[in-house]
Amino acid sequence: MNSQIPLPNTRIKNHRHAESVMANRALKKEQIQQKRANIEQSIEISFKIIVNVGISFLAIFSIKQLLPYHLAQQEKLAEIDGEIAKIQPRVEKLQENFSTTFDPKLTRKVMEKNSYKVDPNLSPIFFIKQK
Repeated sequence: MNSQIPLPNTRIKNHRHAESVMANRALKKEQIQQKRANIEQSIEISFKIIVNVGISFLAIFSIKQLLPYHLAQQEKLAEIDGEIAKIQPRVEKLQENFSTTFDPKLTRKVMEKNSYKVDPNLSPIFFIKQK
């Protein structure tokens, strides 16, 4: 008779054992999920590092290629600035003369200055050397 009726103490032990087995399974399942998440994160971080290293390499390569071109352009710019400095006085002189050239009141003076023609009302004067 005793063998057919389970003891209350045995039932509690079986129940505790089942709970601990379930807890161990849940813990192992959680550990596996955490491990999988860690692996995914490490793969993602590795991929990000590889991409950033690639971008850095391309940036350095581009700068290496563009630096000589930039220096050549700076030399050309300095040369052009030197030529501008040489021409600047001439430009200033021409700007001063520009207003007189297109002034309608000064057309006779400009014409006399730039050509051999003179005002018809004036008579030419010739200087003769005395012997």
